[in-house]
Amino acid sequence: MKIIITESKLNQAVIDYLNETYDINNIHWTYGTDDWGNEVDYTMLFYEGDFEDDDGLFMWYGEDYWYSDEMNYHNKEMIDKWVEQSPILSFNDIDTFNTLNGYFGDRWHQPFKDWFMEHFKKPIKTIE
Repeated sequence: MKIIITESKLNQAVIDYLNETYDINNIHWTYGTDDWGNEVDYTMLFYEGDFEDDDGLFMWYGEDYWYSDEMNYHNKEMIDKWVEQSPILSFNDIDTFNTLNGYFGDRWHQPFKDWFMEHFKKPIKTIE
């Protein structure tokens, strides 16, 4: 018997998994800071619970991050590559990242991007 899973069912399975894994009401975020301690809006840390108790779930990097003083030591080709891939979301929650890859391969990326935009109003172009 051949089982066919449509893209919409796969997307819904990813969304259901994310909703079961993450308590949206308990996910918070904070802006990043530059080398001088100033708050910047081109990087954000998303974390669950208390900021002091957790390393965070995700780091979000906007295009402007790559032009910041913190990135001066990288060569232009690398910065151009990162700018093209931005906004980038980096998973700190490696267990969930590996589980999503194990269940869905890379087909979970677009549903995750949609889920993230719906809940946090931040676009994602690249997930790593």
